Amino acid sequence: MLGYIKAYKPELKVKDYEIYKGIYCSLCKKLGKRYSPFAQLFLSYDFTFLLLLKMSLSSECPAFKNNRCHYNPLVKCKTCAGEDDNLNICADTVIIMAYYKIIDNIYDCGLFKKIAMLFVFPVIALMHKKAKRLSPEVEETIALSMKEQKSTETNENCGIDMAAEPTAKALSAIITIGEKDEQKIIVLKRLGYLLGRWVYIMDAVDDLEDDIKNNCFNPLKNKFNDVYLNQQEDEFCEYAQQILNTTAGEAVLAFKLLGINRFRDILENILYDGLAMTANEVINKRKKV
Repeated sequence: MLGYIKAYKPELKVKDYEIYKGIYCSLCKKLGKRYSPFAQLFLSYDFTFLLLLKMSLSSECPAFKNNRCHYNPLVKCKTCAGEDDNLNICADTVIIMAYYKIIDNIYDCGLFKKIAMLFVFPVIALMHKKAKRLSPEVEETIALSMKEQKSTETNENCGIDMAAEPTAKALSAIITIGEKDEQKIIVLKRLGYLLGRWVYIMDAVDDLEDDIKNNCFNPLKNKFNDVYLNQQEDEFCEYAQQILNTTAGEAVLAFKLLGINRFRDILENILYDGLAMTANEVINKRKKV
């Protein structure tokens, strides 16, 4: 995942922001301890949301303790105390997703980025071997998703709905791992599917111009190939805003059906304000080009 699912800080209460930051720091610390400091480079706010949601549904409330950031010892932070299965699963998911993303970049990116990915690959491959062993269900889900994605991208008639399907299905499966309540699983699958779809579309919108320039796959190229020449910019921005808002709105409806035990204000901030803020930032950035 690419860091699109994040909170809108101006609307967060101070206490909620401290919890949000504490979840992020907890996952960062877990990556360093479970894998290596290098693994922390792959952390994004998407995984913070995933961990926050899983913890919000747990019957046990996580405890926090005061800590200091390894990279800036002068900064105090709060991290989760003790071991937590959700924290472990999310850390493994970070590594597995990073591994397959790097493989994808090696095949699809330009020469200089490909060289950089080949330099990083041996290290991430070693960490992936451990993550695959520790979280086989996550590994199977993401591996299948990448296989389906490759197959989808070779289809001449591939549009945005078809292209987003593998990512949507993958997050739908990952977000339910560890959940036992059948009713919650049904709702979580729907929420995960919509968020996975939203992330994929957001990435396609954000990268369209570069993908046209570098001749990389993007399901929006057939419909908006003249965006690179600024001849379809208004039409494209309107289309992107509509499809992103519709998908985010459906995700909110699914979220409202969940029985949340804690962190509701933070999760609502992310889904209600954060998604809209991210979409507006990307689309407004395009309008200034």
